[in-house]
Amino acid sequence: MLKRSTLIIVVIFIVILVAAVLFQRNQDKIDTESMSATDQTYLIDIGEYEIIALKINGVDGSQVIVKRETEGSWVLVEPSGKDADETRIESAVSQAGRLETLSKVESKINLADLGLDQPTYWIIVTLSNGEHKSAFIGNNTPINSGYYAYMNGAPLQVVNKFDVDSLLEILNSPPILTQMEDVEIE
Repeated sequence: MLKRSTLIIVVIFIVILVAAVLFQRNQDKIDTESMSATDQTYLIDIGEYEIIALKINGVDGSQVIVKRETEGSWVLVEPSGKDADETRIESAVSQAGRLETLSKVESKINLADLGLDQPTYWIIVTLSNGEHKSAFIGNNTPINSGYYAYMNGAPLQVVNKFDVDSLLEILNSPPILTQMEDVEIE
């Protein structure tokens, strides 16, 4: 038979355990509610549509243009005459629709101060509904966590640097399919 003090300790342990479980459930509910209240926003809102063409221009005159053919394959329009690396194109197109907005910027700031009077990069997407959306990318933020950006009719924004850099990789290294030559392995 259990002593009275042991029984009291077991009851206290069970009460603490039940309280901890109830507290954890309440925290999970609060976390879920706060996540839905702060929905993520993106520089280019593609809505329910798909991107069927992507054009990226650099201030130095560099350019990459890709588009989806009717059968679903991606072609490299510019630079022309090269076979497209569809995997890299698909990744870049996906990234273009997910350029995460970190914050909005006060509209009274001079565009030249943000590098947006003559943007460093210009991204144009064509959606499956025929709509064209243009985004302009300017300078890095002072803490180098993002780029200043805007779209016509939208407020100035700071966009995640990693997202933009990932997308711009196809401008620096176009998605050209490279053929593995027959390599003799000894």
